[in-house]
Amino acid sequence: MNFLSYLIFIIFLFSGSNSHDIKKIDDCRCDKACYTKEVTNLKCSNNYVTFKSSSLPNSQTHDLMIGITGSNQQFPSIHQIEAKLPKNFSLSSKVTNTEAGAIGIAVNGVPLFDPSTQGPKNSSGKGTHTLDAGELDSCGGHAGRGDDYHYHIAPMCLIEELGEDYVEVKKRPIGYARDGFPILALGWFSEENNVEDTLDDCRGMEDLEGNYFYNVKPEYKWDIINCYSGKLGNLQKDKWFQRTDKNGNKIIGMPISFEISSYKGFKLEKDQCHFMEGRLSKANVLQTNMSVKKVNNQDGTIFYCNNKCYGLFFEAEKNKNHKGRVIYHDLVTQNCSNDLSLGNYNLFKGYEGEPQEFIAAPDPNSSKPKKK
Repeated sequence: MNFLSYLIFIIFLFSGSNSHDIKKIDDCRCDKACYTKEVTNLKCSNNYVTFKSSSLPNSQTHDLMIGITGSNQQFPSIHQIEAKLPKNFSLSSKVTNTEAGAIGIAVNGVPLFDPSTQGPKNSSGKGTHTLDAGELDSCGGHAGRGDDYHYHIAPMCLIEELGEDYVEVKKRPIGYARDGFPILALGWFSEENNVEDTLDDCRGMEDLEGNYFYNVKPEYKWDIINCYSGKLGNLQKDKWFQRTDKNGNKIIGMPISFEISSYKGFKLEKDQCHFMEGRLSKANVLQTNMSVKKVNNQDGTIFYCNNKCYGLFFEAEKNKNHKGRVIYHDLVTQNCSNDLSLGNYNLFKGYEGEPQEFIAAPDPNSSKPKKK
């Protein structure tokens, strides 16, 4: 082959290849080295990989809840998650759209969710993006209605924790989707691995050996997957304890404009206590004398230890004398341990007594409104 022919061959070779082709990913779902320390009881059989987790990420690498501006007054609590990843999975003849709720699980045992909220749906058929609603912390997650911490977008702090060698060089998953396929984060650290222009509509592609995988978006809005390319299954079971108020009613959290600046959770005697400091804005707060005070940019702390030791906001129904939503702060301290040292916290002033003109908002778990 003369030099000219060789040059033409080289040009042809490179023009026929994609610089973003991925030679081979490492789908290491049976390897303990591919999970963080939060994952326990890893077992691998012929058909499944199983493990357990608490649904809580590494507290050293995650700033839990910090940065949220639209709080639902939920706290990241311990859950008993049992995950079951299939070893045999395949592409489907048609894709399936994701819906609000769990779409997979990360390699630290924290669930991955669709980005939409569970509120009213917009023209696209989905709820508001949690990022637009200000519900996500700086790691891409929050505690949901079940006090369960989960990610709605790419798990930023987890990816940083796993590191460039894990993500870009070894090309290992940062999680798994409900259809069993691995989810990677190629291009997060290295532009050379950016595969954005190679992905299909679901954010998936195959490596050069035919192994299909999804890839999270390394830039705003940090999408995880847009749809499922494979046959769906259920990856996880979850057991947890739901909080109740002083009357025994289940607490599912009421949204408030509360910008969280710090969070801490700790075990105290039999209680799992949670304290969140932040700034309350754009709120009409019911006072003990039945007047309503407009609150904007007021700093304070909300907390929960047990159903006789908490400080949370609840909603009162409208009445003819007040327009818009009115909330009141229920501060209950009958069963608070002295070790809590509540005097060291900037607590919101509690509503004293029982509202007379106002009644509690209807319990969504009940068919009939209950008077407070």
